[in-house]
Amino acid sequence: MKIHISRLELAALIGLVITLGVSSVTGFMRDCAELRQEVLRIHILADSDQEADQAVKLQVRDAVLEAINQDFSGDGTLEGTIACLEGEMDRIEETANEVLAEAGMPYQAKAELTEMYFTTREYERNGSTFSMPAGRYQALRITLGSGEGHNWWCVAYPPMCIDAAVEGQAAVVEQEILELGQTPVYKPKLALVEWVESLREAWEQ
Repeated sequence: MKIHISRLELAALIGLVITLGVSSVTGFMRDCAELRQEVLRIHILADSDQEADQAVKLQVRDAVLEAINQDFSGDGTLEGTIACLEGEMDRIEETANEVLAEAGMPYQAKAELTEMYFTTREYERNGSTFSMPAGRYQALRITLGSGEGHNWWCVAYPPMCIDAAVEGQAAVVEQEILELGQTPVYKPKLALVEWVESLREAWEQ
């Protein structure tokens, strides 16, 4: 049995599909924007891509995460975590510089809380892979030397890369991250978000 659809009906159907698609993408982008306001990233930049510089970057990572582990078990909020870290910036730099000195590196570390742009990044958590959408995030950034080498990054709040209990509001945000960034389910939408955010970033520079 053939189904006859008039041009008007076809146009209406196409319009409905486009409307639903735009609505879906718009909602996803809004969710991504809200998520970026609820997350704190950690970003460690190596001095260069030389093997020794990349190796010491990971040593700094381990030492810093161990040193500040207690700062991620405060009141369970992003604001509380940032407040704790603001009082620990000197200790974070000292910890990183101790590692660099022990490794005989001729440069030092600089730690800062800042807002910075990230591209879409994939991450593994408990055996599943998800993506963090592109855009500007609050971040604890540690620059080693010139900071021109490949970087290491993770999610500091909620503490998804730190050995701390994830509960309360942090647990809620973690669940939002996992649901929003499941890969490959949302890859096309994440690619669109990165395109839009990269244009925004270039425009604001």
